[in-house]
Amino acid sequence: MAAATTKMLKYVPPETIPADMMYFDAGGTTFHTHTCPDGHKWMCNSPYCTHLQALCPDHDGEEPVTIGREPWRR
Repeated sequence: MAAATTKMLKYVPPETIPADMMYFDAGGTTFHTHTCPDGHKWMCNSPYCTHLQALCPDHDGEEPVTIGREPWRR
């Protein structure tokens, strides 16, 4: 049986994101905070986020749009 994988990472230098905060790197420059319905917070740097309260990628939510991989450019 394969090990479970996560889509979010766990470490960024403390001046950018708290060391214990999960985050999704979408290639942007400014991180913002999302809240999963179960209450945990996670951060991402996608400039395309339209709402900040939704399931995170690790709980079957959609991944934030990554810069350079925008669906409308494919």
